[in-house]
Amino acid sequence: MKLTEIGEFGLIGRIRSDLENFQKGAIIGIGDDTAAIEISSEDLLLFTTDTLVEDVHFKWNYTSPFQVGQKALAVNVSDIAAVGGRPTYCLISLGFPQDTEASLVDDLYKGLKEAASLYKVGIIGGDLVRSPVFIITVSLLGRVKKKRIIFRSGAKKADLICVTGKLGGAAAGLACLKRTDLKLNQSAREFLIKRHLMPSPRLVEAQEIARKNMATAMIDLSDGLVSDLTRLTEESGVGAILWEDKLPVASSTRDLARELGKSPLEWALYGGEDYELLFTVSQDKKEKIEKNLDFSFALIGEIVDKREGIYLMDKTGTRTRTEGRGYNHFLK
Repeated sequence: MKLTEIGEFGLIGRIRSDLENFQKGAIIGIGDDTAAIEISSEDLLLFTTDTLVEDVHFKWNYTSPFQVGQKALAVNVSDIAAVGGRPTYCLISLGFPQDTEASLVDDLYKGLKEAASLYKVGIIGGDLVRSPVFIITVSLLGRVKKKRIIFRSGAKKADLICVTGKLGGAAAGLACLKRTDLKLNQSAREFLIKRHLMPSPRLVEAQEIARKNMATAMIDLSDGLVSDLTRLTEESGVGAILWEDKLPVASSTRDLARELGKSPLEWALYGGEDYELLFTVSQDKKEKIEKNLDFSFALIGEIVDKREGIYLMDKTGTRTRTEGRGYNHFLK
């Protein structure tokens, strides 16, 4: 069986099953973006890692070393945020061809340091190796109070589905990078490109959700709304309905989609790399979250019975089954 047949998540499931006996004692193990281990009666240690590879996650013809460094740390911070935690220290491992200019590494670390300063992360070590292409792996530690951790597995039938920020902007930004002949105004173009190249993890928002005990489940949106919602519903043993007219999409994303003849809904559902928070709340907390959360968010759907799967409903009540798409490393 080839990886193109089972895909990234099929492979994760295979590894997870094989290593079941090696995860004993972990509060969160394989299958989530962040692992959690008990270190005291009140605190959990969080541990996550992510890798960016040249020509897989970015291309040098449209990305600066500074932006790669910033993004490499930011996407890890987003994983820590997704469980309600705060990041603490990281290791940076780099692989690059031996003829790489030292100035590239200097600029990369400028991006890493800016993100580390912003999110209060210590950079305390790492590794260097020769590689045929550039690779950066960030391994990030974090902490969270045991009573505040938010799992993917807590969503219940009738819970409301919420999302921070706007959807589809990162995918629209990638489209901007691939075209130089766009009529889209410069400020809108720069906004969308920044959404793709320099994501802003919702760390403050996540910690507020955790501190105020608002969410039953949470995940960050790295692979696309539908793909990550699928991960959450699978772990919770539920299904979901998304309300098409409630999906938040920025006007610049809509403008670009119109110019390119694309659907902004496609970008919102399947685009990926938005790094917003998707979280569920019980119906009886609807009024409370609207009054007490100090950031903008949108109610975009409802958790339903597992047998219903995941589908989209428009304003007329017409239901459409969502497609099993989103970023996947191994599927063709």
